[in-house]
Amino acid sequence: MQIGGDGGLLERPLAHDTLDIAPGERFDVVVDFARYRPGTRVRLVNRLGSGGTAAVMRFDVSGARPPADDSRVPGRLSAIPAPRAEQAAATRTFHFQRRGGSGWTINGRPYEPGRPLAAVRLGTTEVWRFVTDFHHPVHLHLNHFQVTARNGRAPGAYDAGWKDTVDLRPAESVEIVTRFTDYPGRFLLHCHNLEHEDMAMMADFVTE
Repeated sequence: MQIGGDGGLLERPLAHDTLDIAPGERFDVVVDFARYRPGTRVRLVNRLGSGGTAAVMRFDVSGARPPADDSRVPGRLSAIPAPRAEQAAATRTFHFQRRGGSGWTINGRPYEPGRPLAAVRLGTTEVWRFVTDFHHPVHLHLNHFQVTARNGRAPGAYDAGWKDTVDLRPAESVEIVTRFTDYPGRFLLHCHNLEHEDMAMMADFVTE
């Protein structure tokens, strides 16, 4: 049962059989082991991994008699305001792609410190659209956001709540809505694949 994500509690709990987690994403979950007998070993595995990266951790179910458990997950966890895309002061598109000799780029540009791809006024809401050619988890610094569309349709199963990282598969697009409220300054937008961010798949944006 997922109860939280990157930015805190969800509005309501969500049941999952599996979790698709990209680098940089966080999920808060409640797991009920009551169905397993004492002595059972339950393994959490990474189905996209191989060798040592496939085995994440093991849970050993112990106790001759399961203790009484009166805990419960509430049906409502927090209040999250609906995203207000209609109030957006701007809509921006960011293409995450590989460009020949330029390597991993955003909007066709390699990273150059001090050259922002967007200038945002504090207190405004914006819609940002991320488009990918490869598998890129996109991470936005400064403010959390809400996912409002994936490939022009409803958000995906793991897009709920406040997020700061959103997972995009090859040839996907995602729209987010965020309100820039915290601090003026220079911040980063980047891919959270370690190899890609090491190869400077990032961009500056400034708030003022």
